[in-house]
Amino acid sequence: MLKVKNLKVGYGNVPVIFDFSFEVKRGEVVSIVGSNGAGKSTLLKTISGILKPTDGEIEFMGRRIDTIPAYRIVERGISHVPEGRQVFGKMSIKDNLLLGAFVIRSESEKAARLKEVYELFPILREREDQKAETLSGGEQQMLAIARGLMSNPKLLMVDEMSLGLAPFLVDKVMDTLKLISDSVTVLLVEQKVQEALEIADRGYVLQNGRLVIEGSGAQLLESDIVKKAYLGL
Repeated sequence: MLKVKNLKVGYGNVPVIFDFSFEVKRGEVVSIVGSNGAGKSTLLKTISGILKPTDGEIEFMGRRIDTIPAYRIVERGISHVPEGRQVFGKMSIKDNLLLGAFVIRSESEKAARLKEVYELFPILREREDQKAETLSGGEQQMLAIARGLMSNPKLLMVDEMSLGLAPFLVDKVMDTLKLISDSVTVLLVEQKVQEALEIADRGYVLQNGRLVIEGSGAQLLESDIVKKAYLGL
């Protein structure tokens, strides 16, 4: 579904990602893990078109997307749930969700998408007229994921969804992502290495913008590199 080939990305003259390649297959949960500053968020911003690579190629569904604007990438079927949730606090929950459906022209399809995300997150339906800023951190993360689903994506990219959440809420949101993966392919970048790899079909470890090791989620959890660097074992 997604192929990233020899990607190089930077900010100005400062390189952040060096010759990084990976792929995501349809129906998978793929986790890219690493410490803060490893380049994970930069990678997702590049895939979604917010940043442009200095070298390499990005293909989605067999077509290059690294040369087209971000809104076209959303239209192709990629949705990006950003780090820090980035909900519109002064707007209602329902209006936040409808903004996620801006690429959908049909009002009936928007209504159908809204119904689906309300079934997945009933708390959002109960509070649809509340301002987003009145939600807890965990509820805002659910809203951010639901907004990402409103465009009916083929690939959902989720950036650091555990940020600022209590451990029990992290587990709850991880369970939700696993549930979503039955119908949407998921690419997750995350500092909480164990939690991210436990739900992953496959994973990649990124350090200082470079690939260190890749494998199935289970294989990486048993890797000495991962145990020593991230799990404290």
